[in-house]
Amino acid sequence: MNRLIFLFLLTYQFGLSQNTNKEVYLVHNLYATGFDNNEYLYSTDSLKIENNRKVFDLLNAISNIQSIDDIFRDSKIDTLQILNNPLDLIKKYKRSKVDWNQEQKDFIKPELQNLKNYKKYYLNYLNNGCCITMHQRYRDEYQIRVFQNNLLINEITSRKSIGGFKIPWTDSLTGTKNYNFEIEEIILDSGKKPKPLKGNRLQKYLTNKIIDYNITKLYELSAYTYHKEIKELEAEFDIKYFGEVYGRGRYIWDEPQTFKIKLHNSEMLTNIDLVFMASKQGKTIYSRDSIISNYKNPLKRVQKISFITDYLNENPESTLDIYFFNNKTINEYNVDGVNKSPEDWEKQDNYVKSLEWYKTADIEPSFDIEKAIKTSEKNNCSCNYRFDRGFIEQAIFFEIRNKNNDSSVWFLLPDDTVLLYLMQGQKVLEYDYEAFGNEYAGVQWPCRRFELNGKLIKR
Repeated sequence: MNRLIFLFLLTYQFGLSQNTNKEVYLVHNLYATGFDNNEYLYSTDSLKIENNRKVFDLLNAISNIQSIDDIFRDSKIDTLQILNNPLDLIKKYKRSKVDWNQEQKDFIKPELQNLKNYKKYYLNYLNNGCCITMHQRYRDEYQIRVFQNNLLINEITSRKSIGGFKIPWTDSLTGTKNYNFEIEEIILDSGKKPKPLKGNRLQKYLTNKIIDYNITKLYELSAYTYHKEIKELEAEFDIKYFGEVYGRGRYIWDEPQTFKIKLHNSEMLTNIDLVFMASKQGKTIYSRDSIISNYKNPLKRVQKISFITDYLNENPESTLDIYFFNNKTINEYNVDGVNKSPEDWEKQDNYVKSLEWYKTADIEPSFDIEKAIKTSEKNNCSCNYRFDRGFIEQAIFFEIRNKNNDSSVWFLLPDDTVLLYLMQGQKVLEYDYEAFGNEYAGVQWPCRRFELNGKLIKR
């Protein structure tokens, strides 16, 4: 036994002496990116590693080349559970509420069973911190240069990054990539450096990433929890689509779990549909009787808007959706969006009144008063029609999309005028975005009213 220990120490000392004949330098390069997005070398520092033990360990780590497959195998995730019991992994998912009905489980099972998905998100995990952002425009890299007899015999370079791990290290001569974590553990302060996730913690992280990637589809399949209730609508309509709404904005905001059900029947023009936004009510969804009993009058009124139906007939690839929010054709979120409230109007009036001070004061304002008033008006009055509450609550919300997916949001008002509230993209009907004062295509709020024949009403 003593002889074995002696031979080991002799071999170790021989290797150490061999490696200490080499000089190893650690180079740190810091790169900056200008607002023209061109990256340049900002600073560089070089340090000779003097510790013989550190040199020995570092050269051994460099020679121990590990591929991404090697470190993935060493990550200690439970591949047997992934292959044999993938649905047990959904218990690890906590980020969004998912019902996990049978349709959702059937969909996610092969995704959680596919080892390629785990490897894909493991690579993404290793690549965290890769890229510049609006607030961080510096990246750094490390180079390890090995000299023997004053000749450069090896050079490996880490990836550039803002943070995260520095792997892979790339050999400048052969292009070989080394994913050995030991390299950066040796050259960097391992006490401050986070260790790569392994085992259960890594498996939970990767499971969450796989489910997050598929969350939109999972939300859509959530509606199957109420499939029996949704099928009741087949008594009056063909069901073209159903799914839980993922995200908020434009249609709903702080409503409970809400399901979007797209409906059509023979009373509608080919490219007109109803969209029933049914919220969860206790253990079911909002009564289907509400839309079955009440849809005909709103549909009839919308289909009497001649300038829009003419457009739809001439552009069959365009679509119009009439919305029902439970039992209403407009909801609180959109009432607030288009009209605001008397309390908001009062804020605007008080603000405008406060600016009258500048008319008599011998002081030039440091801002553009007209622009300030317009901005405040948009925030406090939206379209600034100041409709009575009872009037705007009778409006019918509908949305038009063209073949380029340009969209526009409209309200058919009780007095049979049509309000174009929002447009997004290049065109709305035959109007280009410039028609309502925007310099560039994108989202804008025209807030213009039309008669049923398309005549624009002056404000």
